[in-house]
Amino acid sequence: MKKIATIVSALMLVSAVSAYASGPGPFYAPGDYVSPNWTPGDPSCALSLSAGVWSGSIAASVGAGTYQGKVAVAGWSESYPASNVALFITGSGESIAWTFDTNTYADGWLPATDIVLTDHSYPAGITWEAIGAAPETGGWGSGVAMTQSGNIWSVTVNIASVGSYDVKWRKTGDWSLNVGTDGVGTNANNFNYTTTVPNQPVTFQFNQATGRSRIVVGGVPGTSNRTWGQVKSAK
Repeated sequence: MKKIATIVSALMLVSAVSAYASGPGPFYAPGDYVSPNWTPGDPSCALSLSAGVWSGSIAASVGAGTYQGKVAVAGWSESYPASNVALFITGSGESIAWTFDTNTYADGWLPATDIVLTDHSYPAGITWEAIGAAPETGGWGSGVAMTQSGNIWSVTVNIASVGSYDVKWRKTGDWSLNVGTDGVGTNANNFNYTTTVPNQPVTFQFNQATGRSRIVVGGVPGTSNRTWGQVKSAK
């Protein structure tokens, strides 16, 4: 019963509260995709605030390619996320829609606040994998494929040994785009989770539409479990 209650509480969604972890701004979305590049404070990359969310559509001044940007205040005393955001631009003249959500959420998904996302954050056809310290997540060598249902990518893995482990998600086979506690980036911060019994199922989930993730120790009902033997045989 205790295990079931823990899972249910982890699945409950709680509305956002009006709290702001970042400073008052104003915020900008500089990067190498716009000119002048990497210049927070320039009007060309200014964002506007509404209900705790800074947003804006910034015209790129480059052609097709992979670029980087982030959200920052003038002078760089604050910037988000911890690493840069990758931008996948398919042609000249495109506009990048940025959002920087400074509301604080208590729904178990991370980031809980200061969430950066763009409509150019992922290349077409992207797939994701979980990769981390536990042998069942590849020991940082190779990942475990996540499966997609709507906007949610997930995988449940049985972790054999009790312990505390780091993990993150990445574009399959490619560290240039990954996801951690600070959201989607080029070098995101690791997640951490702790198992309490041997062979405990752990569900890793990523909402591609929001850029937020969660880990549910004990597993999420309805997701398929993969043992270490199944993971190894799939490689």
